[in-house]
Amino acid sequence: MKSHHLCTGFMRVPNNEAQCEQAGGICSKDHCFHLRTRAFGRCQSGVLCCRTVYD
Repeated sequence: MKSHHLCTGFMRVPNNEAQCEQAGGICSKDHCFHLRTRAFGRCQSGVLCCRTVYD
């Protein structure tokens, strides 16, 4: 019997504005140029979800 490991610790990549905000991101039509942010999913077509990266 195989056990299926669910990745409960990882959020799904956002694909709309609400999911982006839940993930702690902000929507940006430009590249994620803000200090210490990177693209993490998107808010809608052509709009990136930019999320702060912590070291």
